[in-house]
Amino acid sequence: MKQTVKLLRVGDTKVVDANLLNLSSKHLADFDTFWKPRLQTSTAEDRHWDWVNKYLNLSTPNYENYALECENITQGLMILELDCHRSRLESGKNLVYIDYLSTAPWNRPSIQNPPSFKGVGTTLFTFAIERSFDSGYKGRLGLHALPEAEAFYAKLKMVDFGYDAEKQNLKRTGTKAVFALGAQAAS
Repeated sequence: MKQTVKLLRVGDTKVVDANLLNLSSKHLADFDTFWKPRLQTSTAEDRHWDWVNKYLNLSTPNYENYALECENITQGLMILELDCHRSRLESGKNLVYIDYLSTAPWNRPSIQNPPSFKGVGTTLFTFAIERSFDSGYKGRLGLHALPEAEAFYAKLKMVDFGYDAEKQNLKRTGTKAVFALGAQAAS
C-alpha cells in the first residue's frame, strides 16, 4: 500500500509530498535510530512505547500497521484494530480503533519548536477514518487518548466518553467521520 499525501514543512512553509505506507522494518529502524533517543530524553507520555514490540505483538489479521514517511524518514506511526471494538455512539456497530498513533519527536512542538512538519497526526487520523469507510463501518472510529493528546482529539470533534479505568484511566473517545472531517476542514 502506498498513498501520497501532503504535509507542511514548517522551515520554509512549503507543502510537500509524503507517503502513507504499510509499516516495514525500515520504519522500525527509523524509530530505533532517530525517534527513540529523542523520546527517551523527553517527558512525552509515549516515550516508553516500543514500536518494534508493538509491531511484533500486533501483527495479526485484525490489525493494520502504517507509517507516514517524508524526505526518506518516518514522520508518524499508527496501528489500527479493525474487528474487536464497538461504537458507543451507535450501539453494537463496529468501528476502527486507533490502538496507537504517534508522531516523530521533531514534529511535536513540546519537543522541538518549531516542529519540522505539521499535519502528521491529522493525516494519520484521517486515514483511519478512510479505513473505517473501506471496512463498511461508515467512518466510525474510537481510541483512548493520552492526556497530552486530548486537546488534539477534541479539536477533531471526538466525543468524550470520560476516563476508562480498564484502560490505564485514559480518556475514551469516539466519532463518526462527519464530525472529524468537518473539524479538519475548519482548522
